[in-house]
Amino acid sequence: MILLTIAFILALFCTRQLWNSFDFASSQEIVFLSGNLVSSVFLVIAGIYYVYITRGLKKHKDAEDEDYVLNTLERKMYHASYFVLTALIIGFISVATGFMYFRNDQPEIVLFSFIITMFSLFFFISNSKVDSLTFPNFKAPDPQSKTPIADTLEYYDDGQKHLLLKALCKLYFFLIPLMVLLIFALVY
Repeated sequence: MILLTIAFILALFCTRQLWNSFDFASSQEIVFLSGNLVSSVFLVIAGIYYVYITRGLKKHKDAEDEDYVLNTLERKMYHASYFVLTALIIGFISVATGFMYFRNDQPEIVLFSFIITMFSLFFFISNSKVDSLTFPNFKAPDPQSKTPIADTLEYYDDGQKHLLLKALCKLYFFLIPLMVLLIFALVY
């Protein structure tokens, strides 16, 4: 709930910053401020998903509905991860390109993009807590292992692997055109 509140405050601040600078800002500044707003809104959506997941895990489940409830919560968890990763990538692109464009003129835009990126990273790290609630037998693989991805995927059954790979495909199909559009918006 604290993460959702902080994400909501970030979204309100981004909205206010965009609204106040809309008349006198250049188009590049508006693109960066809009990217910050989109990132913070994605974090709010992910926070709502996390609250839904944690409340769903606390509810008493019947033996008949347990599979359906856990499947629904897993899907919500993947959707939340999708939004957090999207916000993280938009924030990282804004920090990298904003540092090149606005480090002398508008450093507060770059600073706020950096804050959103760090908060997205923190939000993504806190995802492991929700992941451990949904998958109680999950353990992180040994970093010295030669096949850490295979070690991670062996904890999932076939249905969970299918959901994970489907969510990753949706993420990449969404992020690649988004990055291309952002590059064109920043160049022109």
